[in-house]
Amino acid sequence: MNPFRWWKRWRAKVRAEKAEKAQAKRPPIPLREFVYLDEVSLRSLLSSQTGEMTESKSEQVLDALTAEANTKIAADAQVAKAELTSKFQTTNSSTLQTSRKATVQSWFRELHDLPGLKLIEPRAEVAAARDLETLTLNADPSVVARTSALSRGTLVEFRVGLTADPVFHMGTVVSEFSGMVEDYPEMIADPDAKATFKEFEPLNKILQRLLAGLIPVRGRALDYRVVVIAGVEYVVHREACAGLGLEERPLEIVGVTEHLAYWKDIRRVLFSSAEFTVLCRISKNGLHDTWTPVKLADLFSQMAPDLVEHLNAAGKLPFISGAHPATVITPAPTNATRLGEALRIYVALCLEELERTLTAEQMSAVEQEIDQIKHLAETASDQRSAFFVVEQALTATCGAMVSAARNLEFRDAARARAGVSLFPSLARNEPAPQSAPIVENLSELPRILDVEVVAIYW
Repeated sequence: MNPFRWWKRWRAKVRAEKAEKAQAKRPPIPLREFVYLDEVSLRSLLSSQTGEMTESKSEQVLDALTAEANTKIAADAQVAKAELTSKFQTTNSSTLQTSRKATVQSWFRELHDLPGLKLIEPRAEVAAARDLETLTLNADPSVVARTSALSRGTLVEFRVGLTADPVFHMGTVVSEFSGMVEDYPEMIADPDAKATFKEFEPLNKILQRLLAGLIPVRGRALDYRVVVIAGVEYVVHREACAGLGLEERPLEIVGVTEHLAYWKDIRRVLFSSAEFTVLCRISKNGLHDTWTPVKLADLFSQMAPDLVEHLNAAGKLPFISGAHPATVITPAPTNATRLGEALRIYVALCLEELERTLTAEQMSAVEQEIDQIKHLAETASDQRSAFFVVEQALTATCGAMVSAARNLEFRDAARARAGVSLFPSLARNEPAPQSAPIVENLSELPRILDVEVVAIYW
């Protein structure tokens, strides 16, 4: 066998054995598949940390072998000597060059592996705290973190059950269903149902224009809960606070994503509450109780104050099945009954905000006003008129009224609690709540973390 070939084979075998040993020592790399990735945010974040981004990598391996042989024979003329010089040289070389182009996935991996960059990141195993003091003294923010530490710009990562916001969900349903009804009108025989979808089409077109290619999403955090200890609010890993008897509230991650940044069809991602990991930056300090998914709607809050209310109601109310958990059901309800209850709740919320109380005579007058207008429940415009009449009555009685933002919030809350649907013709046979105080179950109401989504993967 040619000695040079043997040597090359031996070198290759040694390298292969070294590579196998190194691979065995290296921890397994988790599989990662993206469904959403904001490349602009990724580039900005990575450049801010490293100062530069690797576009490509090049590796070169050179093997060279040189052999030389010299022979010398000499002869002197007097002693009959002769001299002969012979030289033999051979060179064998091999060069291997590999060029690799960096991809956006490799940039994400580089950013993701930077130590200490994320305030909160998923933990595989977390030990349960012995008591509340041990829990609050834990220095790992991925186990327990004060909500005051959730400041704007902080990078966090959560495992969530992901879904589209109900506003986008409802808009998609109406768009698809309206298209099918238009193509196949015989699908729906009820003229009231057809009229309902016709009534909602203009609002849905406004919604699509305001979204402008953006998709609001919500993700219920799977591993974290929100608790209050000694008057301080914390985000705590559910395993760390297990068995401590704390009142826990869900943590919900909300944000707006770009349709074009999804790597998979959104129908496979956003309508099944599938489990994903979300890497994101906090866009608003701390936790909140409310969130407006359609950002441009706030732009028109002064000129068209009912627009935000309708957009929020459009996403929530059609998905309400039956009555609120804390309500008592009465037989033979009507849409007017629902609207009357919503108006009473609206009055109670406004009075509580204004810190006002009405006399028996004033309350009787308001009740008479509600009885006269509660029949205005069949269309969205009629319902808006009913709320406006009650608002004017309260303003005249109290001499003041809540702010426009709180007014819209109270209308939305009153609709939701009373089960008033934006589609009255589709809700005629559903039960309505009896006039009774509503008590919210805080353990079911999520605290909201508003974020900018960088990546969604699993």
